[in-house]
Amino acid sequence: MSKKIVVIDDDRITLTMLEMVFSRHGFQVFSAQDGAEGYELAQKEKPDILISDMLLPKIHGTELCKKIKETPELKQTKVILMTAVYKGPSFRFEARDCGADDFIEKPLDMKDLLSRIDKFLKKE
Repeated sequence: MSKKIVVIDDDRITLTMLEMVFSRHGFQVFSAQDGAEGYELAQKEKPDILISDMLLPKIHGTELCKKIKETPELKQTKVILMTAVYKGPSFRFEARDCGADDFIEKPLDMKDLLSRIDKFLKKE
């Protein structure tokens, strides 16, 4: 059975690119353009991995991460936060503080992102 990924980003181009890449790598991909929709999707699909931009409409990425980690049926979901705006070590710490399993800056290096995802999935 293929692994599930939920991708959340308000930038449609980024979302489409990630959907295509993950689909080609055999993942079942579900996407949302805001934090509230992303949380509902995560509750419904129970993904293995959730990748979210930090700066989102409705629910900020760090708040979304906290909600995911506080929801019993989702707490095992690996959360990767990504950003083009929040750069530097302080935001990496902010991502860790909210429970994120990883943090990656945009522009995305897809090889690096896929490698990080693979590492999480091998630990299961």
